[in-house]
Amino acid sequence: MFSLTSLKGIRVKIRTLGCRTNIYEAEAIADSFRREGAVISEDLFDVGILVSCAVTKTAEKKCRQFLRQLKRESPDALIVLCGCYVQALTEEELSSLGADLYVGNRLKSDLPGIVAKMLNDPTERPLFLKKDVLSNDKWDALELSRVTFHTRSFVKVQDGCNRFCSYCIVPFLRGRPKSRSVEEVTEEVKRLVDQGCKEVVLTGIHLGLYGYGCDFDLGDLINALSRIEGLRRLRFGSIEPHALSDGLIDVLAESDIFCRHLHVPLQSGDDRILSLMQRGYSVEDFINIIRKIRRKLGDDVHISTDIIVGFPGEDEDAFQNTLNLVDALGMGRVHVFPFSPRPGTKAYDMPGRLEGRTIKSRVVRATERGRLSLQRYAQRWLNRKVDILVEHNDGERVRGLSRHFLEVESSLDQIPSPSVEAFQNGGIGFECEVCVLEAKHGILYGVSSVEKDLLSERGVYRE
Repeated sequence: MFSLTSLKGIRVKIRTLGCRTNIYEAEAIADSFRREGAVISEDLFDVGILVSCAVTKTAEKKCRQFLRQLKRESPDALIVLCGCYVQALTEEELSSLGADLYVGNRLKSDLPGIVAKMLNDPTERPLFLKKDVLSNDKWDALELSRVTFHTRSFVKVQDGCNRFCSYCIVPFLRGRPKSRSVEEVTEEVKRLVDQGCKEVVLTGIHLGLYGYGCDFDLGDLINALSRIEGLRRLRFGSIEPHALSDGLIDVLAESDIFCRHLHVPLQSGDDRILSLMQRGYSVEDFINIIRKIRRKLGDDVHISTDIIVGFPGEDEDAFQNTLNLVDALGMGRVHVFPFSPRPGTKAYDMPGRLEGRTIKSRVVRATERGRLSLQRYAQRWLNRKVDILVEHNDGERVRGLSRHFLEVESSLDQIPSPSVEAFQNGGIGFECEVCVLEAKHGILYGVSSVEKDLLSERGVYRE
């Protein structure tokens, strides 16, 4: 633990790469520096911090690029690299990156004190601080006391994973499962809602393991958050299929604020590849889970997914099985990732690794299939009404997300007058109802429900 000297007036710039959990952590790090008097800056800075990702080779490459960019922008600044990329490398490997401070996972809440000490004693550079996260059950005490956006905020409730899929380096970088208490999460969400936040997205490294080893679970958290006055929407960032038990799905179905969207990673639609990946479920299992979700949450529920292309041993038939399953299950948004071999994982030494050009070709094909899948899902909303929470307003058009996690645009002059509070927030944060007239590239376009009667007369609107 490091004692603080004054950070008042110190300009701090924070960049982030990777998952929603990293985004939350970057926001919380910024908040922790603000509380100590620092100024978060996008321009000139005295301290540059990169919250890193190491889930793929591409992510690591971007980390190196971002570090070089920070050093170019402010050569005399204290440069900090924290997070997964630090956890993945040795001190010798880290030294070549040129940062002044390297901080691993589950230590990010200590950053203000560490930075203050280094600014006071610039001779101690570079400094390396990281722990063996597989044997360390410390919760990194990051939290948000204020919101950056008035409409939506990520809230980290869980860290770590013990599933050890054969391709995944994350458990080695993030450690074993650890959860925040229901009470602590509830208090943070209440603070955010009191400042105008209408929507909360729960995030974790393996959200389905929330409550692992504790006397509470994800269903308990959903029930508690659903009772918070003023919270309009609740979402998950992502949840693994085997976490979607009958009991949890029932809780989601009973919640008035839980949005009808679930991001459920598939990774492969072929049983042989799923077995090699050590995913713990079969294609039939996944199909049954999706059917169960639709039975409880309704046919309109948006189910998005991830797939990994080019896993060792994936032949054309296995790849086609994945595409066929995406179609058969009526998926919406599909995130496509090329297999990235990670040293230390079982898949790293697996035989049957594919050529780069084959993987690239399949990424293109899978991405196109995903584009068509999203468009098909979006078209089901034609001539129907959707509620949006306005996130962008340029004075002529408003844009926001529907409860089913689709982007929606409408002209401003067709929207009912928002509240005074919304205008104080830059014309965002108010809810409105839009009648959808067009779906293009997975985006819905329409007019306000003020026009509903006219549309009904024209026969282009239905309840």
